[in-house]
Amino acid sequence: MTKYEVKLTEEDLQMIKDCHSKNPSIMKAMNEAKKVED
Repeated sequence: MTKYEVKLTEEDLQMIKDCHSKNPSIMKAMNEAKKVED
């Protein structure tokens, strides 16, 4: 499986969750996203 890494701000993450709450695969990916400090 190919993996992609995307850097998001907290606001971006919340907006994606809000907009894609009906999309289980996106929600799964967002919930599994790891927080990385700069």
